[in-house]
Amino acid sequence: MRQLTDRQKDIAQFISSYIQRNNYAPAVRDIANHFNFSVKAAHDHLRALEAKEVIRTTGGISRSIEIIGQEFSPYDNLVDVPVIGSIAAGKPLMSEENTEYMLSLPTTMLNGGRSTFFALKVRGESMIEEGIYDGDIAIMKKCEVAETGDIVAATVGELDEGITLKGFYPKGANIELRPANASMGSIITRSCTIHGKLHMLIRNYA
Repeated sequence: MRQLTDRQKDIAQFISSYIQRNNYAPAVRDIANHFNFSVKAAHDHLRALEAKEVIRTTGGISRSIEIIGQEFSPYDNLVDVPVIGSIAAGKPLMSEENTEYMLSLPTTMLNGGRSTFFALKVRGESMIEEGIYDGDIAIMKKCEVAETGDIVAATVGELDEGITLKGFYPKGANIELRPANASMGSIITRSCTIHGKLHMLIRNYA
């Protein structure tokens, strides 16, 4: 890690302390307000910290700042959770082709190791009546079976048909994957592959 200026150290420590208090990263405006400078100046400082390998950010995603410099780490133990994007044709769910980025979470938020969890970025409004909205990050605990009413990540048919987040309701020989939106219909199938069930949500309010 290259030498930091005093101001860069202050900003890195602020980000670390903010994450410790809130379990999520500050927005750029939070940093600007705390240090009483412009949003552009905050962006410039973040770019400098990223160039010096103190932080990592994900473009286009608010509150995506991650501390990667050990000196400023807000937690003793972090778990890297892969955020799964569109399913690449013919590729296993957890393959690199399907991973958009890694989300670092404290072990206190998760009841297991790295291999136990993955995450999905919610797209659409099929689960809004369960309080799950477009843009949320759904943290899923890996499993192959589920109980009636669990919210699961599942695929129907081949993996390249895509993964869906729905309520799990087996009915006799059929399985109903039920949305939580009265305007949408269920998926009825005789066979589906369950990849995980909902553990927690991360939401950006910026």
